[in-house]
Amino acid sequence: MAKCSNIARESKSGRFIPSKIGASKATKFALVEGVRLNEKSLAASALTLSSGMKGDAYREAITGQFLAKRAK
Repeated sequence: MAKCSNIARESKSGRFIPSKIGASKATKFALVEGVRLNEKSLAASALTLSSGMKGDAYREAITGQFLAKRAK
């Protein structure tokens, strides 16, 4: 079996171009790192996912909920 030698890099800086990971892989990474969501975070995540948000919009909505609470 041949190895894949195609590595995506930016042409100007030479940095690696990160590829997006899915929810299942993100959950596995979180378990390995020992990251656990509290009740407030789980509720915010469920509310945002039920509205159909994905990707950057999802992340911005979650962080927006916590930033608004800190500003008060």
